[in-house]
Amino acid sequence: MTNTIRAAHRDPRRNILTSAVALAFLLVSGQAAANPPDSMEDRAARRAAAEALFDEGKWLMDEGRYPEACPKFAESQRLDAGVGTLLNLADCLEKIGRTASAWAEFRAAAYAAREKGQVEREQVARERAAALEPRLARLVITAPWSEKVQNLEIRKDGQVLGRALWGTAVPVDPGKHVLEAQAEGKRPYRVEVEVPGGEATRVTAAIPELVDVPQAPAPPAGKPLPNSRAPVHKIAGIALGGAGVVSIVAGSILGMQAISRNDASAAHCIEGNLCDATGVALRSEARARGDAATGTIIAGVLAATGGLVLYLTAPEGTPARAGVGTVGSGAGLVVGGVF
Repeated sequence: MTNTIRAAHRDPRRNILTSAVALAFLLVSGQAAANPPDSMEDRAARRAAAEALFDEGKWLMDEGRYPEACPKFAESQRLDAGVGTLLNLADCLEKIGRTASAWAEFRAAAYAAREKGQVEREQVARERAAALEPRLARLVITAPWSEKVQNLEIRKDGQVLGRALWGTAVPVDPGKHVLEAQAEGKRPYRVEVEVPGGEATRVTAAIPELVDVPQAPAPPAGKPLPNSRAPVHKIAGIALGGAGVVSIVAGSILGMQAISRNDASAAHCIEGNLCDATGVALRSEARARGDAATGTIIAGVLAATGGLVLYLTAPEGTPARAGVGTVGSGAGLVVGGVF
């Protein structure tokens, strides 16, 4: 068993050889980039890189640097799969405490060795996997309410778990594992679970029922949404109508002043229009104020009518209120509103 997955300590000449192989990989891979993925050059480049990584991993294992060695074997296996690489990867994973990963790799090595007719390696892989099985830590993830949610998705360490695995005791490496659950219309859930190492450790993690995401309340049925144009129409109507009212009042004041000037001229006139200079001035001023009063009142009536039409034809929306009042002794007007 030991001869199958171990090698002697690395000597300087082997270091040089490994470096040369790695350099060759870099040179060949540059040429292989222009060739199809399955070309002979590409396969040769992958094998060269895999050999360099494998040798590096063996040397790191011999030095006891297992955390550095395991990624070397894993990448070597990805580039050029082999039973020997799998056995060394599994052995390395076991040494850093990743018992579930080591168990899985030993089983994979056993199947690969069987397909290749490598009986001795198959036996070694099966024995190592069987020895690890009693030490496996297992994690059970449950969601008893899952039938209520059809689109529920559960992830472990970023990987989606199929529904068939929910409630199943799955071998996991000891340590922290991140569980996540999400579904449409639900708040996502995330938790870290600590799985201790030990003989046949079993941890159960129950995912709580996901909470609904709050929805914005819908407007009452049959009630139209407020029209943002309604306040604008009503404000314009009230403003125009208020201006019209002010004009009518101003015109009325001018009219009364015209009547007052005309009455005052009577004392300076005889036989109708025969007036002295003061009478002529008073009647001229009365005529001017009368004309101004007439124009101002007409403009006020038109403005007030237009404002009323704007207000009454405004779309339904925020209610508006308005008022007209006097200031002080009545010499001024105030037009106001609430919208």
